[in-house]
Amino acid sequence: MDSQSVYIPVELEDGSIINIEATPIGEQQVAFPTIPFKDIKASIVSVSKEISDAIKQVEPTKASVKFGFEVAFKEGELTALLVKGSGKANLEITLEWSKAEKKST
Repeated sequence: MDSQSVYIPVELEDGSIINIEATPIGEQQVAFPTIPFKDIKASIVSVSKEISDAIKQVEPTKASVKFGFEVAFKEGELTALLVKGSGKANLEITLEWSKAEKKST
């Protein structure tokens, strides 16, 4: 864990609580309330849809996507940060096209 990072209790839709490592933005707080995961989930869904739309436009034969988020905490809310960096989050997209096989008639 980064020296500036904190663990924040996060509640999932089923009521389960997990701790997420987050980077405080702005003033740090000593105690953190349990935060719903919905904002991070919404970010993941939105980014996934955008990537999916882009992949559909270029029509590869095969595609794989790998991405991650750094989670930040600001003013009582979790924020997803899609950032560049090997130890943090990144976006990696692999697209493949294969030559169409000729059908014999």
